[in-house]
Amino acid sequence: MNPGMSPLERRYRRLLRLLPASHRNTRGEELLGLLLDLDHGRRHPSRHETLNIIALAIRLRLTTPVTTAALTTGLSALLVAAGTQPAGDTLDLFTGAVLATDMPAITSSWPQMVALGLLPLAPLIAWLCGATRTALTLQAMLLTVTVGWFLVDVFSGAGLGIDPGQQLVAYAVPVLIFVLLAIADRERWTAPRPRLFWWSLVPLGTLAWKGTGEWGRHGVYVPDAVPTVIGILTAAIAAVGVAFAVRRHRPAVVIGLGLTGFVAGWLVPDPLLSTMAMRHFDGQPLPLAILITVIAATMTGISHLARRHEPEVRSLPPDEPVMR
Repeated sequence: MNPGMSPLERRYRRLLRLLPASHRNTRGEELLGLLLDLDHGRRHPSRHETLNIIALAIRLRLTTPVTTAALTTGLSALLVAAGTQPAGDTLDLFTGAVLATDMPAITSSWPQMVALGLLPLAPLIAWLCGATRTALTLQAMLLTVTVGWFLVDVFSGAGLGIDPGQQLVAYAVPVLIFVLLAIADRERWTAPRPRLFWWSLVPLGTLAWKGTGEWGRHGVYVPDAVPTVIGILTAAIAAVGVAFAVRRHRPAVVIGLGLTGFVAGWLVPDPLLSTMAMRHFDGQPLPLAILITVIAATMTGISHLARRHEPEVRSLPPDEPVMR
C-alpha cells in the first residue's frame, strides 16, 4: 500500500477486500471516496459503515453464479432429505416396523398418520414447482408447529430428560432450510436443473428412509472395509476429474492428484461414512443431504466437462454449400 495513505483509508481498503474482485475493480475507488468523505477526520471506520460494507459483501457474494448454484443445490438436497424422512418412516411403519399384533392400533388411525407423513413434503414440492414464497410459508408453519410442540412438552413436564444438544441438532436442519428459503425468496432463486433429477429424488428419498429402517431393524452391519474402499475410489475419481477440469492432462498431474485422493480417501471418508452414512443416517437428514449434494455436484461437473469438450459446430453462411 502507499506509505502516505491515511490510517482511515488503509482500514477501509482492507474492509473493501470483502467485496468480490469484479465489484472492487468497477466501483471500488468510487465507494472508497464516498466512505472517506462520510468519515472524514476519523482514524477508524464507523460501525455503521463497517456493517454496511459487510452486508453489501454478503449480498454480492450470494448473487454470484457459483454461490447461487451451490446454495440452491444444498437447499434442494436439504428439502429432499428432510421432506422424505417422515414419508419414509410412515411407509416403514405400515410395511414391517410394527408387529402384526400391534397393527390394529396403527391401521385405525392411518389417515392421520399418512397425512402427517406426507405434510413435510409440501415445501419441497412447492420449491420444485417454482413457488418459493409458498415453500417459505409452509416451512415457517411446519417449523412453528414443531417448536410449539416441543415447548408444550417442556412446560407440561413431558420433556424432562430431553437432551438439549440433540434437540439443537434436530432443529438445525429445518431452521437452515427456512433461512435459505428466505434468501431464495429475496434473491429470486429457483430450483436447480434438471428438474427431473430432483423430482425423481422424492420417491427415491422416501425409499432410502424406508431402507434405513429395514437395515437397522434386522441388524445388518457393514464391514469396516466398505466405507474405506468407497472413500478411496470416490476421492481418486474426483481427483482425476479435477485434473481434467483444469485442463491439465499431463500424466504426472493425474497420477499425483489420484494418489492425493487415495490418501485423503483412506484418512477422511472412513470415519465419516462409518459414523454417519453407514449407521442408517442416525435418524438425521443432514448426512443424506450431503450425499445428495455430492451426487448433484458430480452430475453438474460431468455435464459441464461434456459440454466443454464437445466439438464446436461452425455455422455456415446461407450461400455456402454443404459438402456431402
